[in-house]
Amino acid sequence: MGRWLRLLSRDEYLRLPLRERFMKLSKNEDDRATELHEKLIVVDLHTHITDEYDRQRVRNSGLTCMFEAVAVIPEIFDESMKQLGSLYHFVQTQPDMRLGFCAEDIRRAKKDGKQLVMAQFEPQTIGLQLDRIDTLCGLGVRMMMLTFNSRNYVGDGCGERTDSGLSYFGLDVVERMNKVGVMIDLSHCGDKTTLDTIEASKDPVLFNHTGARSLHQKCKRLKTDEAMKALAEKGGLMGISGIPNQLSNEKRQGIQDLLNHVDYAVKLIGIDHVAIGLDIVFGDQVASHRANPAFALKRTGVELNADYMEGIENPEEWPNITRGLVSRGYSDQEIEKIIGGNALRIIEQVVG
Repeated sequence: MGRWLRLLSRDEYLRLPLRERFMKLSKNEDDRATELHEKLIVVDLHTHITDEYDRQRVRNSGLTCMFEAVAVIPEIFDESMKQLGSLYHFVQTQPDMRLGFCAEDIRRAKKDGKQLVMAQFEPQTIGLQLDRIDTLCGLGVRMMMLTFNSRNYVGDGCGERTDSGLSYFGLDVVERMNKVGVMIDLSHCGDKTTLDTIEASKDPVLFNHTGARSLHQKCKRLKTDEAMKALAEKGGLMGISGIPNQLSNEKRQGIQDLLNHVDYAVKLIGIDHVAIGLDIVFGDQVASHRANPAFALKRTGVELNADYMEGIENPEEWPNITRGLVSRGYSDQEIEKIIGGNALRIIEQVVG
């Protein structure tokens, strides 16, 4: 953002009116960005909108479709079912929302002025029971993460000491997810597990909330150039996140860091393989990271230097992404792809 003379505290920043948190544009750019965000399908590939939910702020995001992450305790299937049921109940009680299960549901929601919620699992929760993938698909789960930061039966996470790649069971999981039409997310996987999965999957896969490691070498949660190129060669999609302290190691972070990662990914792998998956909340995300050592963030190379993300601190500021893409010279067609079109394409290809 860069227009303030000093770095505001998070509380000071959030007291600013929403428009004051948006990137300054010329009148023509402002009108164009506003029109694009309102008329286009906007998809966030990784959301946590039910955390400290505020109906108006979710509406302000302009999102057409959000892939809400059901955050479960790994390998505890019963708890996963409870969390999924709670999400579905929540959505069904919101007058402006509906549940979605395919690409056509997204188009219909846009036409009807509704916000669509699709379910994904974070992380994988099937234990060693392959048939649970069929069950989850039948219940409407449309995306699953293979690992979190640590190792499981499928493969290794990005925070592990070593990375042995996909297990034999992991290969079976990939094959089954392809068969039933559940999208594969590799955002938290180790480098070899990532490459093994891209090679094994007949369908394109996703890094749905990450960034480019070349721009922040210490962070193992970000993806290497090798992995990004392999993803694109198989038709996959990379969602750029807005997680504080993941995209940069600086004291001051925000929308410009996100845009830097978008620019890098577009240049390296092409406009058709870049999307947005913010993975941000309405609460104080950095405070929660500092308070919860279970995240083991240091093992992934994350240092908690910034207190918040200027211009993209919570989902309400989503329109700033469209504004930022306008400011960086992207065409209307390119913006359409990044903020929703590419996501819609891969959903239709893998899920239907």
